[in-house]
Amino acid sequence: MGLQSIIKDIVCWDTPTVGLQTNLRDVIELMTEHDTSALIVKVDDNVVGVVSELDVLESIKSQGDMDEKKVADFLSACELLSDPSVKSPCVQLDENETVANAIKLLSSSGTHNIVVTGADKKVHGTVSSRDLLKLLVL
Repeated sequence: MGLQSIIKDIVCWDTPTVGLQTNLRDVIELMTEHDTSALIVKVDDNVVGVVSELDVLESIKSQGDMDEKKVADFLSACELLSDPSVKSPCVQLDENETVANAIKLLSSSGTHNIVVTGADKKVHGTVSSRDLLKLLVL
């Protein structure tokens, strides 16, 4: 696989989702259990943000009880591009885009995670900078 590979071939399909009231400890446990650097945040069936490793580290840095801190306090709020009234879009890429385009998007956005959607405009998973780097050396 290389730069022209298609994103859907490397998507983390089982990216866990959490709600706004999930605590920091549970977020860390889910990230560890699923070996992922980001979680999708949903309210009902709507994506309202992403929690990344960087969000978690920032939350830990501010100290406080890990069981009391809630996702609502430290997520990176965003919305899927499927709604024309979106004010804060997620860093998002269609599953049929190339790895090269994913790298360009990560570089220009200053983030380490991309929400991957399909033709149905629903979340199919995530791809991280770490996923892309692994792909290039394997």
